Amino acid sequence: MYIVPTILILFAVIAVLPYLEKYMGKYKLPIYIIIGIILVVLAGTREVGIDPDSETYEYDFHNYYSTKAAAGVDLSYLFFSSILNIFTHDVHSIFLLYAFLGILLKFVAFRQLSEFWFLPIVIYMSFYYEVHEITQIRTGVLTSMFLLAIKPMAEGRKWRAALYLLIGSIFHISAIMLLPVLFLSNNDMSPKTRLFWALIVPAAYFFYFFGTSFIMNVDLPYIGYKLAAYQAAEEVGVSKVAVYVFSPFNFITIFLYYYLLFFYDTIIEKNKYFPLMIKIFGIGVFAYVAFAFLSIVAERVSFQYRVVTMLLYTNVIYTLKPKWAGILAVIFIGFAYLNYTIPYVFDVHLLWNNK
Repeated sequence: MYIVPTILILFAVIAVLPYLEKYMGKYKLPIYIIIGIILVVLAGTREVGIDPDSETYEYDFHNYYSTKAAAGVDLSYLFFSSILNIFTHDVHSIFLLYAFLGILLKFVAFRQLSEFWFLPIVIYMSFYYEVHEITQIRTGVLTSMFLLAIKPMAEGRKWRAALYLLIGSIFHISAIMLLPVLFLSNNDMSPKTRLFWALIVPAAYFFYFFGTSFIMNVDLPYIGYKLAAYQAAEEVGVSKVAVYVFSPFNFITIFLYYYLLFFYDTIIEKNKYFPLMIKIFGIGVFAYVAFAFLSIVAERVSFQYRVVTMLLYTNVIYTLKPKWAGILAVIFIGFAYLNYTIPYVFDVHLLWNNK
């Protein structure tokens, strides 16, 4: 399983680069591009079966014309499969295509939303690279479009943000779950507003303990049917997704949410998009806990919203002095998440039991 040690080595190498960034000058962009190319090749050439979804994607790639494939993936995947099958029957062709799109667009978004070149990649490598570019490849492109939507959303150009989400929906229909962000603003958050967003975590746990029966008994057209189907899949063991609301992974996420919220006044001076991104992060934290009784829904919604953490976690550097300590803290956060991600995707344990 070469991919795991390769990821660990790349993570270690990239983690050193933030300390060297100010000395790189004109070489930052070429190094940035080279890292992107390496990540595309690694994700695109991975062995089929090494992650949970690749075998299914291989079947859909070879049988793009079948009813079963049409029911399992979006039309865009079938369209690309039909084109690529003209030239090759190797599923890695579509892996490379989706990796190229997902990584390229994320790297563009990083440059739009962060002053740092390599710290966002450290956090990206710790979780979302493995989960989205290697496993959930269609969602990987969607979340890239979501990141690109943040800048116009924060600047009040909602139509452009909506267009990005619409394009993202071509790759994964779950983009519909991201539409509520269009109602969020990037306005400065008053202390009362910050208190409201701080209270959504205990509200999520309250809903987890007392709101489950309510939502399952509400008869909503189509949605109610899907929720019932998800619950049935979990009860019979078809769904392999598990959400642990008291896990170290979740508590680290909640701690970082509160940490960033606590240092709001410090961070807002450096990151003008912080109010919008912390709200998006908050929704992701809420969804993971509140909807944990439906693991598939909780995980999908939460992970899509929390994609902003690739940028938000780098803001920890503004809260610590000297600067090298802030960089080290971000790297430590990245490694903590990587310890969760490796067994989650590849079933290889590193330091502790993540459940």
